[in-house]
Amino acid sequence: MPKKSSAQRDAESRAEARRRARLLAQGRAPEDEAEEEDATTAARGPSPSLFQRIFPPAAPLPGKGDPLAGFTYTGRMRPLVANLWLIGRNPIAGIAMGMLWAVAYVITVQYAGGLAGTVASFVSFGSLIAAGWIGWQRPWLYGLVAAIIGYLAYAGFVLYLLLTDPDVAAAGPTDTLVAYLLTNGVLQAAIGALAGFYGGYLRRRIADPATRRATAARRRR
Repeated sequence: MPKKSSAQRDAESRAEARRRARLLAQGRAPEDEAEEEDATTAARGPSPSLFQRIFPPAAPLPGKGDPLAGFTYTGRMRPLVANLWLIGRNPIAGIAMGMLWAVAYVITVQYAGGLAGTVASFVSFGSLIAAGWIGWQRPWLYGLVAAIIGYLAYAGFVLYLLLTDPDVAAAGPTDTLVAYLLTNGVLQAAIGALAGFYGGYLRRRIADPATRRATAARRRR
């Protein structure tokens, strides 16, 4: 760091003297200002992370109780068993949205670049968001399940074409197709979990009374 010149040091000394004189004229000691600054900093708390800025905290859904109410298993595999238990509690979120995703994804691939493919791509992604919206108990889980179930149905459809359609079988090596299905399946599962989380978060934000009050205040302006 470059050293300050004597003129800079004199200017800072005069500014500090004026600050102290102003505080004394107000009947306050210089230490009081430092304490107020510390209190203000402590009241603000730590700055939110990037994730918290993108997704501000949302209150739980009103009128919805404990999603694990009635779940009594207490063994070592409780997290896994709880997830399996939740999947069975809301089949529409996981299974029905997964089948809708599969149909839309098949249309997306077959009609890529066309209007039908474009609309189907929105439907496929929207079904994963809907899985999290409907599956309020654990949104990311239902988005993940919908993506996995849907992709398994899609992979079964592709393998069926591979066995029955000579043109598909001649399109490329089987091992390359299998590697593509596995890689794309992992990607779609990750997208499903993220989309499901967003669907549940969006539902909580819309239902949050604070969000409604803020929206109403903006409309009155």
